[in-house]
Amino acid sequence: MGRVFDAVRGRMMAIILLAATPIAMIGAVQAWHSYHNTLEAPGYRTDLAVARIDLELRHESEHLGSLLRAVSRMRLDDGGLHRMLELVQSLTGQHYSQIALTDDRGNILTAVGRMTDVIPLTVDDMPRFQGDIGMRVITDPLTNVPAFFRITVATMISDDMGRPARAGYLAAVMPLSWRSSILQSSDPRLDLLQQNGPIEIWVLDARARMAAPLCADCNWVTRPPARIMQWARAMMAQGHEQVHVTLSDGAFSVGRVLGGVHVLTMTRRNAGERHAVVMFAISLVSSGLLLLVGLLGASKSADVLVITPLRRLTASVNQWQLGGMYEVRSNWAMPLEVRQLAHAFSKATRRLARHEKRLERAQVRQELLLKEMHHRVKNNLQIVASLLNLQAGRIRQPAAREEFAQARDRVRALATLHRYLYADGELYSLNMQSFVRELCGQIMHAIGESDEGRITLDIRVDDLLMVPDQAVPLALIVTEAVSNTIKYAFPDQQRGTLEVGLRALDGGRACLWIADNGVGMAAVRSNAHEHEARSGIGMQLIRGFARQLGGNLQIFEENGTRYVLVFPLKQPEEDEMAP
Repeated sequence: MGRVFDAVRGRMMAIILLAATPIAMIGAVQAWHSYHNTLEAPGYRTDLAVARIDLELRHESEHLGSLLRAVSRMRLDDGGLHRMLELVQSLTGQHYSQIALTDDRGNILTAVGRMTDVIPLTVDDMPRFQGDIGMRVITDPLTNVPAFFRITVATMISDDMGRPARAGYLAAVMPLSWRSSILQSSDPRLDLLQQNGPIEIWVLDARARMAAPLCADCNWVTRPPARIMQWARAMMAQGHEQVHVTLSDGAFSVGRVLGGVHVLTMTRRNAGERHAVVMFAISLVSSGLLLLVGLLGASKSADVLVITPLRRLTASVNQWQLGGMYEVRSNWAMPLEVRQLAHAFSKATRRLARHEKRLERAQVRQELLLKEMHHRVKNNLQIVASLLNLQAGRIRQPAAREEFAQARDRVRALATLHRYLYADGELYSLNMQSFVRELCGQIMHAIGESDEGRITLDIRVDDLLMVPDQAVPLALIVTEAVSNTIKYAFPDQQRGTLEVGLRALDGGRACLWIADNGVGMAAVRSNAHEHEARSGIGMQLIRGFARQLGGNLQIFEENGTRYVLVFPLKQPEEDEMAP
């Protein structure tokens, strides 16, 4: 038993059990029985209210349709039909806004009720067969909120003149809103329509931007809260048939009822639900206090039994990393695993110290060898460039001498690159800002333009590091493009500007551009046929090196020549950059 508690696993299990026991006891007895039902009860009531509204509307529309269907079967003259419609209107307590008989074109022949502000009957509202019932939702023109249902029944119209009966329609306009004052005492809708009652209901427009109370005389709020309207608008946009949201003081439901009309219902928590919420809050606070006490005890125990030994071990490791001696003393407070780890780490540090010394000596030797290699390569390339320069001086043909000069410039570019790698001590990366500046100055000096000032050199290179594998083809591209520009872009001693730029782009890319305001490549090709072969070889080299970089080369010939190369930028490896 003592050995189990001596391990980290045993100690942590004991701490967790001590901290979780109060939570399990309180949560199992109180929270589970009350919290969930208390929170969801208002939402259930609002959902039930939406279903009740849909049921009542369907019942009322079916009742009205049955009345109209019964009247349509009666063979009455105009006077008798008018009296029958008045009877229907009176039996319903003047509830319907209008009951009318229309012909097959929608013209009102006889009507009872309000005659204004009623949308005329259209072809889409007319049922096809006698006895069929059609329904249409009519919105308020000011608010676009559904305000009426129009129930239409097909019938046959006969007159006193003995002419054949013709098609007609009985149409009744039923208000969507209810009035508690005209409902009978036994009407089931009265439990919903109460002033300052537990449930309030609104009818929404198609976009949930406007709302109107379902009960006209219940003293309900004219418009729900703005945040609830925003929620209802989002739910309707997502196509939900019915959904509710529960808040701290009640719940809201939005749902679709008869005719596709959306209604929004709100209910508040009753006294029993509020009491349950208060009791849950008290239980939650009690649980939090007990949890806090348990966690404080577990924290103190873990600090003494686990964290303090680990901190001592960590401090010893940090001291060893800074070059000090690794030393940690074991005592009873250290768990068995920590003592074993300290002993194993002590042996490992001694081995690592010996191995690091060997690696340091090997690294110093490797860097010296690499520097020596760059130095010798630079010297050899300079010798090759000097030989090419001497040989070019002995050649009398200008074209051949020019070819030797171009080969010399390419070799000198590589020699300059290796000199930077050796002199700066950056064996794995190259600072392109100073390198490109020196390389361009070197090319101008070799061609003989550095002292005259005829061509202005504008270097716009960022402080950018580049690996040698990319710096070599980039240097050769700059050499070819700059040489061609200096030699051919400004004939007849013309003056101009040569711009060389390099900057980093987003996404791990870089952009190189070389631009001049000279005569352009087209003029060079048309005026100097002897340069076509040479410039063609230069362009082949530039395009080849661009493909080697994996970049996209574009050449623009407006107001001079502009080379633009965008290529992925490789980053030096972390182990190479590390000192």
